[in-house]
Amino acid sequence: MRSGRLLVAMASVAALGNHGRAEPAVSKPLVPGVANAPTAQPDPPDRDTMLRLHMHASFDLIRAIERLLIRGKLDDAKRFAATISEPADAPAHGAWASQVILVRDRAAAVARATTVEQACQLEAKLAAACGGCHVEAAVAQRFRAYPPAPPDLPAIGARMARHRWAADRLWEGIVGGADEPWRAGLEVLAAAPLEWGDRTAARARLARELQRDAAQARERVPGGSLDARASAYGHMLSTCAACHTWKPAR
Repeated sequence: MRSGRLLVAMASVAALGNHGRAEPAVSKPLVPGVANAPTAQPDPPDRDTMLRLHMHASFDLIRAIERLLIRGKLDDAKRFAATISEPADAPAHGAWASQVILVRDRAAAVARATTVEQACQLEAKLAAACGGCHVEAAVAQRFRAYPPAPPDLPAIGARMARHRWAADRLWEGIVGGADEPWRAGLEVLAAAPLEWGDRTAARARLARELQRDAAQARERVPGGSLDARASAYGHMLSTCAACHTWKPAR
C-alpha cells in the first residue's frame, strides 16, 4: 500500500536530514504491579487533515529527490519518485484529482530516467505539476516570504551557501508559482562565479555555464509559465549535479 511505502520513504528523508543517523526508538516501560491500561486512541484525522499530510509528504519527497540527484544518487531518487507515482490509498483529492494524476505521471517519468541529467529535467517538470495545483488553489502567497541571502564572500563555502539559497528560491518559484523567490534566486546565480583555477577547469566551465543559464532565464523567463521555469531550472539543476559529482581524471 502506498501509505506504508510513503512512511518508509519519509523516514529515509528524515535520515538524510540527520546526516544518515537513525534515532533509536524509545518505548515506555511497564510498571510492575500496576495495571497498564491501554492509552486512549485519538480520533482519526478528518479528510482535509489527511489531504494536507499527503501533500506535505509528497512535497518533502520531491525536494529529497532533488537533493539526491545533485549528489548523483540516481537509484535512490528513482525509488522516491516511484513512491510518489503510486496511486494513493487516501484521501480522495476531489477538485484536484486531475492535477494529482499529472503529478503521479511525472513522478513515474522520473522513476524511469536512465541518467542524472534526464532525471533532473524530469524532476523540475514534476515540481511544475505541483505548482500548477498550488496556483489553482491560490496558495502562492505562502511562498513569497523567504530569508535573506547569505553574504557574498570570496570563498567556496560562502558561494555554495548562496547557491543552495538560490536553488531553494527557484524551487519555491516553481512549486509555489511565486514570482518573487524565482527572480531572487536567478539574481544570485547570475552573479559572477568564483575562479577555480587551471586545476579544476571543468568546474570553472560548469560555474560559467550556470551563471549564463541563470542570466538568460532572468531575461527570458522573468515571470514566465511554470513549464518555462521548469525547463530552465531542470537545465541548471543538471549543471549543479555535474559539478557536484565531477571527479578529476586519473
